[in-house]
Amino acid sequence: MIKEGEAVKHLYITAKRGFTLLEVVMVIVILGIVASISSSVIADVFEHYILQRATQRASIKTELAAQQIANMLSYRIRNTTLARQPSNLSNFVLVSDATNISDNVRTVLEWIGYDHDSFMSATATNDYRPGWNGFCDINASLTAALPNDIVTPGSNLALASTIMRNLTQNDIPNSDNPAIFFNDNVYQAASTSGGLPVNDIVYNVNCMGLTNAADTTCISSVGFNTATQLTFDPTAAARPNKRIVEHYKLAVSAYAIWPEPNPRTGNFDLRLYYNYQPWSGETLAKSNNFRTLLTNVTVFKFAESANTFRFKLCAQEQVGNDFNITICKEKAIIL
Repeated sequence: MIKEGEAVKHLYITAKRGFTLLEVVMVIVILGIVASISSSVIADVFEHYILQRATQRASIKTELAAQQIANMLSYRIRNTTLARQPSNLSNFVLVSDATNISDNVRTVLEWIGYDHDSFMSATATNDYRPGWNGFCDINASLTAALPNDIVTPGSNLALASTIMRNLTQNDIPNSDNPAIFFNDNVYQAASTSGGLPVNDIVYNVNCMGLTNAADTTCISSVGFNTATQLTFDPTAAARPNKRIVEHYKLAVSAYAIWPEPNPRTGNFDLRLYYNYQPWSGETLAKSNNFRTLLTNVTVFKFAESANTFRFKLCAQEQVGNDFNITICKEKAIIL
């Protein structure tokens, strides 16, 4: 009971008010906006990563293939590069002929390359003799005592033979009989006048077995006689009147790059053919030695002018089911 004059103490109980529907809706909307922005950012980052990874992979693969092709073409024998039609290999043009126009018909590239590995080799740690050194002693070669021999002092032809057989994996029966090319680009004199050669026969694809397997009249193979002597086959059609100069190269194989259609991708697989010798009757058409350099190739174009060879290589990388990227590389190789 409250007496008169007493202070009345009031007990206040504060009740908490709940969220209104509007506030709940606003919170949900704000959270939705934040979530959508976050998911969009994450999706963009992931998409950028996928594209960057695909671009990098395509770029690396295309660059490696282009560099390998460029390295091999840097060892080509001058005026031996041919462009052939895949469905008809007898339809060919000389790539270095300025009158020939690059097209989409003759897409197979073929050439003869000298053996760089045995040329750059060394006999031992303190013995720097290469397999073959590219120099011959003219005065000591093709003499009465050595009527079929080229003397190349400072070479170790036994080492050259071993390297050639190892690199060809014994796939070439005549790997010990490489072709020899002299640097003046003249094979022999067709005739003489007053004791001097006239009407020189230059190295020509038409008489190297490249375009006609039966015609090897301007290309010769040599055997390894001793560590410093290369021996011509005395019965070869190209042997008479052989013209030699101080510098030479040895080639153990011809090579070809063939864009092979791939029905599954709709693009091409770029194949490298090797280990065949046109001067021994072996041809690209019968060669079974090849390796795939690059898949999903869309463009392989090439041209040659004077001593400069140029090519363009493009390849695709698939990104998902409906999207892809294309990377192109160009190289120029000067002899």
